[in-house]
Amino acid sequence: MAPSQDPSRQKEPIELDGRTHEGGGQLLRNALVLSSLTSTPLRITHIRGNRSGGGGLKAQHLACVNWLAHATNAHVEGAEKGSKTLEFRPGVVEGLSPAFEERTLEGGEEVYAAKLEIGTAGSTSLALQAVLPFILFSKFPEHRKVFIAQVLLPTLARIGLPHIIPSLTKRGWSTGGTTIGSFTLSIPPQTLPLPTFTLTPETPQTKPSNIHATILAPTTLHTHITTILPTTLSRYFPSVPLTITTESSLSEKRLYILLTATYPHNTHILAADHLHVRKIRSLERAATEMIELVASNLAREVESGACVDEHLRDQLVIFQALAQGRSVVYPGEEDGELREPSLHARTAEWVARRMLGVRFDAEGVCEGVGFGREDGDGVEGVVRGLEEVSLGD
Repeated sequence: MAPSQDPSRQKEPIELDGRTHEGGGQLLRNALVLSSLTSTPLRITHIRGNRSGGGGLKAQHLACVNWLAHATNAHVEGAEKGSKTLEFRPGVVEGLSPAFEERTLEGGEEVYAAKLEIGTAGSTSLALQAVLPFILFSKFPEHRKVFIAQVLLPTLARIGLPHIIPSLTKRGWSTGGTTIGSFTLSIPPQTLPLPTFTLTPETPQTKPSNIHATILAPTTLHTHITTILPTTLSRYFPSVPLTITTESSLSEKRLYILLTATYPHNTHILAADHLHVRKIRSLERAATEMIELVASNLAREVESGACVDEHLRDQLVIFQALAQGRSVVYPGEEDGELREPSLHARTAEWVARRMLGVRFDAEGVCEGVGFGREDGDGVEGVVRGLEEVSLGD
């Protein structure tokens, strides 16, 4: 893409080493979307440098780069499969981003539509980490909705984001024969800035009111799983009601289990899951081991007293950084100490600090920049943060 006359194209880019902390795709995704939202030029070296096989951009990452480049009229260098260095300079966008298309649905509802196609059996939920914040923090006429295809979203309504309605067309798999899935999401307009939010436990800590299991497995294994699952969970969660949903995975090489623990009044949900990717010698043994693993992981999350599980915590970092004011995501405790952030969470926090100037403490507190404020203070806060980073890092 040819660069425009945008003065921001002349700025020196923020440079990030892709080997920092987790050193994988999350650093790339978070940096790209923050660059796109704040029109901050970015240069990433050693992309996915901590990954086996040499790292570099894979199809999933390249799809995110190209989508955001189109959305922001960005000048991009290094947007090639396998590339380990990427320069991304957002350009000028007059009016609505070119990533969105006006569309009228059956029934006359007017929406803006956007589509992300990975083209492989890569993780759509990971790709969405680079696209969703851009969509949620973009401005649309209030009478329209945003309609997105080929993406995945964990529900974030309880922190103030719009209630998103998913619709699955086809499930995709990377095991048991590669198949590409498809689903759509309907997202109502988001009012900016995102208000401050607090995810801290109740006192005293209550136990889950219900545990729900979602099982994707060959039908021949359903009876075995539904027989041993209640017994296993009763050891960790006595007297907690259990509901089970089963679905055929259409292959004996595909096993997936998700457990969610819902708390009274739906204050929060904790989750643990596992996708079996190793060679399966015995279906029943593999399922039994998976159930024990996921049950013990969920129990660890519940015992910590956290309001979000380890995997959701790192996905909330970017929203804390962009929200207005002091947001808290309590990390939980382990052996009497606050739990340390995972490498993914550390990576997300580091990127947010470098890109926005925000900081996170051990208690999961962040003073966000208030991105999208009408008075412009949110943008000025980003600029001030970047100046502090350039002087202090």
